[in-house]
Amino acid sequence: MKPLKTQDERLIRAYSRALHLYPAGFRKRNAEAMLRTFRDAVEDDDLVRRDLVALTVTDLCISLVKEHLAMLRDTFARPVLVYNAVVLAALSTGLALALYAIPQQVLRQGANDPQIQMSTDLAAILNRYGVTDGLHQGALLQSGGVVDMGQSLSPFLIVYDDQGHALGSNAQLNGQTPAPPQGVFDFVRSHGEERVTWEPIPHSHAVRIAAVVERVNGPQPGFVLAGRSMREVEARIAQVSQMARFTWFGMLGVIALGTAMFGWYTRPRAE
Repeated sequence: MKPLKTQDERLIRAYSRALHLYPAGFRKRNAEAMLRTFRDAVEDDDLVRRDLVALTVTDLCISLVKEHLAMLRDTFARPVLVYNAVVLAALSTGLALALYAIPQQVLRQGANDPQIQMSTDLAAILNRYGVTDGLHQGALLQSGGVVDMGQSLSPFLIVYDDQGHALGSNAQLNGQTPAPPQGVFDFVRSHGEERVTWEPIPHSHAVRIAAVVERVNGPQPGFVLAGRSMREVEARIAQVSQMARFTWFGMLGVIALGTAMFGWYTRPRAE
């Protein structure tokens, strides 16, 4: 065996260290033969060093990925590990859903709070006097003037007659006073109240209103709708969704890493 150049010795040492990146079982079976083959290639003067290094690095990267994937496949094929991983993933999914659903419901229901009070108070007055005799448009106008439903976050009130036609309002959208679908009025006739997410512009999510609709009974029946924009509430719900999603992915990552490490340390050792 002819003596090696300093540069060749460095290549062989680097390749020997790289072999430690392989799984232990594979390394024990094949490292000696691989190192000997690489040494023979280095000693071959017909091989261009640049091409040899490029070919070796490419082969190392491909084979490292293949061997580690094979190791993970063998690790996760063990029934106990698979069962535990699935159970933990299911628990993590349930927890992430709870982390989203509970704050989402609290935020959405809280968006109705001012409207419940406003609609109940006005409905009590109109129940006493009737929607026609008891309604004074000026009483609905607040100090801030007419509420632009498409831009303002302020709560507003709209009074409808028994057919669902607007009688008075301190809010407008595109210069008009919109009305919810007739099915909402039909439901309120039977149940007295409805709390609904209202989209005044059909087939569009541009304007979404948290609305509370109260029934007005008596000789002049009708409806009171109190609402306000859900823009800020929905922005907060989106933040909750993002945090729950990140938490879910993080928990799944920890489960996958923990399962892989546990499988690695408890795997059958090659003799």
